[in-house]
Amino acid sequence: MAIDWENYGRDRYHRPGTQSAAYHRQTYVEGNTVRKVSAVPERRREEERRRPQKQYPQRKPVRMPGISGSGFLFLCGMLSVIVLVSLSYLSTQYNVRQMKEEIVSLQSEVAEQREENAEMYQSVLDSVDLAEIYQKATGKLGMVKAEDDQVYKYKSRKNDMIKQYADIPGADD
Repeated sequence: MAIDWENYGRDRYHRPGTQSAAYHRQTYVEGNTVRKVSAVPERRREEERRRPQKQYPQRKPVRMPGISGSGFLFLCGMLSVIVLVSLSYLSTQYNVRQMKEEIVSLQSEVAEQREENAEMYQSVLDSVDLAEIYQKATGKLGMVKAEDDQVYKYKSRKNDMIKQYADIPGADD
């Protein structure tokens, strides 16, 4: 058996059943003789090659999948709740800020009043002359200074607490 060196190994590159493998098997035979005159297939025309364009039907408006009327109402309700909560939060923040400003103004007012009271107290202390009071008490009113045996000292067991069981007779308030 003679080996066809021109077509040696072509079968392993072409799968059987494809057009190119069938074409090579049919056109070449031993030697240089040609058995078929029209071994080359006719070329396809351009029109046949073009695929017809697919025509799609007109699209209809599609309803959104996954949301229903009740779901939409629920989402609207939740959105309104969120808006109301955020508005109430902002209102509360505004009220807190207003209260802080009011507290600051009241604190400054209290500080001014304390300063005024301290000035008035100092002016009262400056206006009192102890020597003049002593002169009036001993000269005009006839008061006498107490002697050591007339002064009694005691220790109180209670701290500045007085219990009053009845009104003091002769006190007209």
